[in-house]
Amino acid sequence: MNIRTIQAKSILTPQKRGFLTSGECPFTHSLSWAIGCGYGKLYCGAYCYAQMLPNWYFGRRKGEAWGDALIIKENAPELLEAQLSRARNRRDMRIFMSPVTDPYQPIERKLRLTRRCLEVFARYDDLDLLLIQTRGQAVVDDLELIAALPYAWLGITIETDRHDLPYGPTKSHVERRLDALKRAVACGAPVQIAVSPCLPYSEAFAERLLETGAQRIVIDTFAIGDGSRGARTANSPFAAQADYDWRADDIAISLYQQLSANHDSVEWSGPGFAGIPARQRIN
Repeated sequence: MNIRTIQAKSILTPQKRGFLTSGECPFTHSLSWAIGCGYGKLYCGAYCYAQMLPNWYFGRRKGEAWGDALIIKENAPELLEAQLSRARNRRDMRIFMSPVTDPYQPIERKLRLTRRCLEVFARYDDLDLLLIQTRGQAVVDDLELIAALPYAWLGITIETDRHDLPYGPTKSHVERRLDALKRAVACGAPVQIAVSPCLPYSEAFAERLLETGAQRIVIDTFAIGDGSRGARTANSPFAAQADYDWRADDIAISLYQQLSANHDSVEWSGPGFAGIPARQRIN
């Protein structure tokens, strides 16, 4: 992988429309300290919608495919400090970290950019929400720091518990994420599971998710979650590999129904992600 650094001009991106603003409690900003993703060559890179967004398309070099490069905004923590310190509306800020690149991708254990950003957030106790969304095992290093932030939620992605799918996670991926979920709950961090996108799963999947103790579960699909009604997924490498109708919502709906029968906070797609209650409604 080609790794290069840049000095960014801003780190908090305002959200005016789209997936993150579609719920009752929309996100106001997103935070991504990289362009590209270290998981781009993993199974999830085959369907990741971020590879079709402008920041990657215009940020990459000629000939670079998704997963070939990672462009790191090395001044991300300093920019975050600057933007938060001068923000007049911190009490209204709802930040998604990150919708386009995983904050706990493998290089985080070397760079600690996510941790340094969390340390900046720790100096401010008046934001409304920070959702840290990841599938990366390195998140277990920061569970106590996340739990100490009064407005932070941890979102962990687990698309399925099956490890026999040619387009899905390995057994170790599945087990590590389930373990991270349980450890986060035990640490006292508010936790949200993102079954996003929902892949074919085993009969025990719903029960395994419930056993983690996560406070919220959001179910998402390819056709809804890629932000283009399935057009981005249709143009991805995954669409050519899939051995089932990924455009259909039936397996996701079935999981939603199973979970809803046994959990009070099971949500659907964009409105679910943008549905974590404001702090004044839960404190």
